[in-house]
Amino acid sequence: MSKTSDVSVRVLKHSPEVLRQSKDEEYAYWQSRSPLERMVATQELSFAFFEGSGNEAEIRQQFLRSPVCLPRS
Repeated sequence: MSKTSDVSVRVLKHSPEVLRQSKDEEYAYWQSRSPLERMVATQELSFAFFEGSGNEAEIRQQFLRSPVCLPRS
């Protein structure tokens, strides 16, 4: 768990330029992540949006089928 002092919040004003800048920052952040990390984040979002609550057993099964990194031989 992160400390509260490590958390920062930025309040953005509603304007097309600010939106464009925040989207550029978001794009740069995700491009700096590894492909596997991006895929796992997408998978987690998919489960959160499309799975109903109370179906934890099925969600666990889907995570067991999640992609993994295999060592190179």
